[in-house]
Amino acid sequence: MLLNDDQLLELLRGQGVPEILEIKRTKQEIRNRAALNKIEVYTKDNKVLSLLEKITKSDHIPYENMIYNHYYTKDVSIPRVFFNKYDTVGQEGILLMEDLTPTHTNLADWEVPIDSDKLANIIDVIVQFHSASWGTSELAHPEHLKSIEHYLKHISYLERDYLAFRKQQTYNLGEEQFSIYEKSLLSLRENAQKHISRISRYQNTTCIHGDLNVGNLLYPKFSSSRPCIIDLEAVKVGLCTEDLVMLFIHDLFHGSAETTRIFDLYFHSINNKIRNAYTYTQFVEDVRLSIMEGIFFPIKLFVHEGIKDEELIWKSINAYKNLVEI
Repeated sequence: MLLNDDQLLELLRGQGVPEILEIKRTKQEIRNRAALNKIEVYTKDNKVLSLLEKITKSDHIPYENMIYNHYYTKDVSIPRVFFNKYDTVGQEGILLMEDLTPTHTNLADWEVPIDSDKLANIIDVIVQFHSASWGTSELAHPEHLKSIEHYLKHISYLERDYLAFRKQQTYNLGEEQFSIYEKSLLSLRENAQKHISRISRYQNTTCIHGDLNVGNLLYPKFSSSRPCIIDLEAVKVGLCTEDLVMLFIHDLFHGSAETTRIFDLYFHSINNKIRNAYTYTQFVEDVRLSIMEGIFFPIKLFVHEGIKDEELIWKSINAYKNLVEI
């Protein structure tokens, strides 16, 4: 059920929004089971507060609502939430949060190399997000990491997708490139027991974004604001390097030398924020593991969603050759 104007007025006044003159509902969009409503709130001090209301149909509390509750008291750069509730009668989750599109832009149109100051700001926000849940058991493990059996089954799914891709691809990949996927599968299986043992103890794991692409990281148009991470539907327990590989290899790949420098910046910054001992040797191993698993991401897009992104395929292959085979 949509929040009516009286409910909005009460909510916003209770959270310190100045005297409100007018509320306008400007746009509605339907995505799967969710309705997204854009709202503009005009205040007496001649400002406009842009809001996004998300109504998700579900017979239980939507995962995104749970995740925003998880981060409610944490110091992370995500959209401000004004209302978060599950309506048991209507069986729908209700989220009311700030809409950052008027003040921020995503990174989709950015070219590499990224300006050093902007890069430092981005790294800082990612480190802040990861350090907030570092080594904690606040979230359960995702299904594929619950046991060695689940993880090996997950690897078998990666192999299935690879074999389907190998038959269907038209990118002129040869045995040299295919051997990279096969070596990665072998390494993932050989490392499986060690990996699951560590994950089960939440040893240097964290809550990762899980889909940290250029569309889900917003950069401010004005210097007074900070970058912001959005769309938290895929948050899960994992290795911090999974987010780094998604953003800085799949999307903003700077080449092997500069990417290594970016990863090193992250490593030194995260170690200034966490209490646990996270060695550089472990970090490099995590990068390698995340790349070996990450090379199957564009294959999954190809096989299951029909997204044929040749550039992404080659980025992954080159990252493996330069950052894993060393």
